[in-house]
Amino acid sequence: MARLTVEYGGVGFKNPIVAAAGPLGRTFEALKRSIEAGCGAVTLKSNNAQPKEEIRPRPSAHILARPAHVFLNKYRLKNMMINWEGVPVEFTAEEQKKMIERIEPIAREHDCRVIANMHPDPMYLQDMEMFRQDMKTILSAGPDMIEFCICPYHVPYEVTYPDNQDYDRIDEMLEVLYGAVMDVADVPVIAKHNGPIFNRSAKTLAGLGVKSLHVTEGPQFYGTVVDIDSMTPLAPGPAVITYGAHRRPMINLQCARTRALGDDYDVMSSSGVWSANDAIERMMCGARLVGLHTAIQYHGHKLFTKIIKRMGAWLDEKGLELEEIVGRAVPQIVSQEAHDEFMRERDRSAEQIRVEIDLDDCNGCGTCANCIHGAISMQDEEPQLHRELCMGCGVCESICPTDAIAMQVQ
Repeated sequence: MARLTVEYGGVGFKNPIVAAAGPLGRTFEALKRSIEAGCGAVTLKSNNAQPKEEIRPRPSAHILARPAHVFLNKYRLKNMMINWEGVPVEFTAEEQKKMIERIEPIAREHDCRVIANMHPDPMYLQDMEMFRQDMKTILSAGPDMIEFCICPYHVPYEVTYPDNQDYDRIDEMLEVLYGAVMDVADVPVIAKHNGPIFNRSAKTLAGLGVKSLHVTEGPQFYGTVVDIDSMTPLAPGPAVITYGAHRRPMINLQCARTRALGDDYDVMSSSGVWSANDAIERMMCGARLVGLHTAIQYHGHKLFTKIIKRMGAWLDEKGLELEEIVGRAVPQIVSQEAHDEFMRERDRSAEQIRVEIDLDDCNGCGTCANCIHGAISMQDEEPQLHRELCMGCGVCESICPTDAIAMQVQ
């Protein structure tokens, strides 16, 4: 099988598949299952600042509503979930240290890297000494890397997606936090943020010595899901976070834009990855490491093994090395000129498009006969084409399950 080893942030990984931060990194059993399933790294659940006194009401970042994770299949949103778990107060720096120390022997046995994780919440910003001390506590456990995520779900929307006049505020916050990080950290540091922040502030991070970037997203995936039987939302309010496969195209774009910032940066990306195809695609968008989380909650840890094996088999089938696919699609993704040329080449009238149906490949399912223009109907379980009604829209070609329909340019 093709070699899957990769280097990120100066650290070697046996493969590019990572268990991303979240519930997968909070318990010993979850971490152990990820490691034994073969992933290249596990990421701890981010710790939180310990309140100096009881806070009532608790800030949203610290609320652990139950149930905290709800998959939405019964609401016709397959491979999608909502989450309002927040960041548990009890998972302190000391608790993360103990978890790293407990899981580290198993990780070493399986050549799996351990990535610590901190969420610099507002309490840390008010007490930087506590922030530094908690970093030292976590680092004393000996992780391979440490990741910092100013969690996009628990800071104001305007900070995560600011207008131009607010970017100075972002840079100022990054300089304070990562300045403290780099004073203390003795392992490679990963910055985990939204793509738009990297697109504007990557140079600020690089100036502080942080060049390992983890592209994710946040508030743009707030959403509402309504139970039509009760006529009420599953969770009230505007800040319900959605996770799942629907994130894939948006994160692909943000990953490519981050990769296009230059070779000075190493890019990791998570969110929306549910298969080996998705992981390969994300690497073509510039990621050297690919994180999974929601898909593992849905399918279980065996998905790690399946994705890693399939990725190796795909590389063998194509006769490619892993390094050859990293960033392969980025130049065209970020190029407006390439897009304009693509559109010019495909600027065709309906009269120039001819639909062809291969009846040998057709299974007679009738899906294509849903054509809104009436250009296809079924007769004796075979599709009949009415060319005079065809608009050349291409829907029939894209939905045919056996690829029996092709659009030909005349």
